[in-house]
Amino acid sequence: MTIDAVSLIRGHAKLLNNISLDLPAAQLIALLGPNGAGKTSLLNCASAAIKLREGKVLLNGIDVQQLSVKQRARQLAVLPQQSTLNFPFLLKEVIALGRYPHDTGRLVDTAIANRLMQLLHIDNLADRTYVSLSGGEKQRAQIARVISQLVCNEQLDVYDNSVLLLDEPLAALDMPHQSLLMELLQSLAQKGLTVVVVLHDLNLAAAYADKIALLKTGELIAFDTVDKVVNQAMIEQVYDIEVDIIQHPKTGRPFVLR
Repeated sequence: MTIDAVSLIRGHAKLLNNISLDLPAAQLIALLGPNGAGKTSLLNCASAAIKLREGKVLLNGIDVQQLSVKQRARQLAVLPQQSTLNFPFLLKEVIALGRYPHDTGRLVDTAIANRLMQLLHIDNLADRTYVSLSGGEKQRAQIARVISQLVCNEQLDVYDNSVLLLDEPLAALDMPHQSLLMELLQSLAQKGLTVVVVLHDLNLAAAYADKIALLKTGELIAFDTVDKVVNQAMIEQVYDIEVDIIQHPKTGRPFVLR
């Protein structure tokens, strides 16, 4: 996916200012920045949820806004901050919705859903209604749904040139499930998926991301490897707080102390 000179204005506010990013395959990219930085706006532009007047977003060389909904859904899956579903679907039926763009048949689709439920620790909830689930369980169901949209078998091999956009997927998850999800996203990236995830936890981003895009007030401040972005000067500039950066004793990656 290529984001090319994208700007976004709402009323008198410029939410994004000439953002350009080349999002490579087989990498996990963390999108960071303080509240109001433009992270969600950028994801909305990338997913064609917002019609662009300045700049363009290309998915495998084609403008995403020129693709039909089904064409986009075959290669692009999006998890917004909030996913509202008030119908009494079973959890396994919610996950099955992600397979709608593909004609792979019930056996393949069921195997994919079962594998994702197992990995996300919700297989015991398969026959529960979605509306009866806790917030964290609903979030894991929605995560399974969007991932199911981009994998082609129960081994979770991904469709070629696919992109997954996740807006704060960790918000409703406890610490063990946060780590579980980040490890799953990392494994999907290693299979060739482009993963872009909005995070607020700098240390989780530093621990799992291949690259970090850092935004502030609609401006792209940095887009580079973790070591080059997570440094004292950069973090203090963007977040307006004093921090210390140490090397994590196990991973060797940067670790932010406040």
